[in-house]
Amino acid sequence: MKEYRCLHTEISGETVISRSRFITTARPVSGAEEAEAFIKSVSKKYSDATHNCYAYVANPEMTEMKFSDDGEPQGTAGQPMLEVLKKRGIACTAVVVTRYFGGIKLGAGGLVSAYTKCVADILDRADIRVKKPSVFFKVELSYQVYNALEKRLRNGVWDISEVSYGNVVAFTAAVPAIYADEAERELKDKSAGTASVIRLKEDYHSYKN
Repeated sequence: MKEYRCLHTEISGETVISRSRFITTARPVSGAEEAEAFIKSVSKKYSDATHNCYAYVANPEMTEMKFSDDGEPQGTAGQPMLEVLKKRGIACTAVVVTRYFGGIKLGAGGLVSAYTKCVADILDRADIRVKKPSVFFKVELSYQVYNALEKRLRNGVWDISEVSYGNVVAFTAAVPAIYADEAERELKDKSAGTASVIRLKEDYHSYKN
């Protein structure tokens, strides 16, 4: 499993360049099939547009990629869009730039600049997360131990969620895999062996960039 950067949620934006209307829609995807389905849905939504150009990187290794100029001159839309994703190291992400022609031809250089700008601008606004191979834990602590360790836990490698308060404090948490063994040992040591720490699974988890 390889660490990678990707969008956390779908995002869209609109701009006008030389009277042409450009709508950019981007979202995280889990593979080529999902990317193609997303592109199809956006193209259907804007079926009256002049062009629906796209690019995507479908896997964490950034080896599965595809782009389309959708009728724009070859090399002026999809490939520049893909280059933005690659240069920023954004994987598992698809982006569609929809163009409604405004009557003014931009020329090859103008088109490259416009499609590059659309993708760069949407990524600047997007919530980009780092997806890391992680170990997911279920932890149970006494209130005394939890109160003593909460600040350290929340400011450290533990990404805590789903906290419940019953006879003990219970929570689930993700820890980057490279720190998991050390974090588990430290928690058990700091709790004098009273903490119940159960490994649930290993999977990707999103961390703020």
